[in-house]
Amino acid sequence: MAMAFLESAADIGAGLLLPCVLFLAGVYFTRYLGGFYLRHPLLTARRMLGGGRSRAGAFRALSVSLAGTLGVGNIVGVGVAIALGGAGALFWMWLSALFSMIVKYAEIVLAMRYKVYERGRFLGGPMYYMRDGVGGALGRVMACGFAALGVLSALAMGNMVQMNAAATALSSAMGVPRAILGVLGALLCVLLLTRGFEGISRVTAVVIPVISLAYVLLSLRVLVCEAARLPAVFAEILRGAFDVRAASGGTLGFFLTGAFRQGVAKGAFSHEAGCGTAAMAHAGAERVRPAEQGTLGIFEVFFDTVVLCTLTGLVILLACDGAPVTENGMHLVIYSFSRYYGRRAAYLISVGIVLFALATVVCWGYYGKLCLQYLVHSPIAPAVYDLIYSAAVIPAAVMTESAVWSLSDLMTAWMTVLNLSALLMLRRAVRAETVSAGLCLPR
Repeated sequence: MAMAFLESAADIGAGLLLPCVLFLAGVYFTRYLGGFYLRHPLLTARRMLGGGRSRAGAFRALSVSLAGTLGVGNIVGVGVAIALGGAGALFWMWLSALFSMIVKYAEIVLAMRYKVYERGRFLGGPMYYMRDGVGGALGRVMACGFAALGVLSALAMGNMVQMNAAATALSSAMGVPRAILGVLGALLCVLLLTRGFEGISRVTAVVIPVISLAYVLLSLRVLVCEAARLPAVFAEILRGAFDVRAASGGTLGFFLTGAFRQGVAKGAFSHEAGCGTAAMAHAGAERVRPAEQGTLGIFEVFFDTVVLCTLTGLVILLACDGAPVTENGMHLVIYSFSRYYGRRAAYLISVGIVLFALATVVCWGYYGKLCLQYLVHSPIAPAVYDLIYSAAVIPAAVMTESAVWSLSDLMTAWMTVLNLSALLMLRRAVRAETVSAGLCLPR
């Protein structure tokens, strides 16, 4: 009964509400800011790479944010989206990313503009620009609501989904009991969480580029070997995205199609634009203009979804001839890579997923701790949170895939709605910073 209610709520929140709200917000901000990242990509790239030594801290903040963004969503999430929504889901992931880039840019700009210096470091994110930007009683209520959702979402999306996928991968590939994996994961998690932002950033700055490059090379080899079939695969993606039977139900019927809902929902889970979490990591950058740091958010969404998710989706569609052999995202990915790399693919993908998952879990643990510290000022709260967060890895390893995905989709949807409301209220501040950086013209 509870599981059915959770799945229904997730379907309404992430399946109906999130796609429409995120799309509309992305289109609005693209128009409001003159679509500068589409019209002037070279200028945007110069702002992204400029800044000299000050960019070292900016890129380190990016590595932490990418650790939270790159993870199971890029691999298993794509498999789930294709299994439930068909090949067309990949197209809606692309379109979601196109308009979500500017949303992530906006939230990072605001996080940089309204960040504060507390406890010997810079802190920022939705809680702070809601409290100090929106202001008043409404701003304080929104900030507390977002922080509470952030704590819960860290446990669900940042912890349980990641570790469930990692445990499933290792259990399938090596036959290790999931409970044992959960205990080992919990111990490793608590050790990493105690290192703080500086320690986490040093680890992610090395781990994320290495495993990302390895995954890209493995995927590209498949695409090169199957280059002759790629045109047919892209044609299938477009057919699935604009299914005539789905569109025959009118505009509402089209927006209820599995391809649209799964593509946008899993795309949002993957790149996390709109839910505001990445802004917490970017706020740690020092001596960088808000708009310049915001451009790194545009790159983040591009690399996450347009590059990694596309590679995963194409490998799956090539291996399965457009017809997924299972609805289990993890098994689907392992099956697809095994078609080209044999049994060793299970080990390669499993190791990659575990490393991605651990980086994401640790980064989201940092996000959850920031949200908790905003709500509770007790000095022992962070230590207690580290223990609870790490302990949650154990049940996550043995839960069913559908349960953890439904819970994460629901948390993502409501965090996004609350954060997008704040972005719209503070849109003039975003535009002022964008104009100041020379990225768009004043009105």
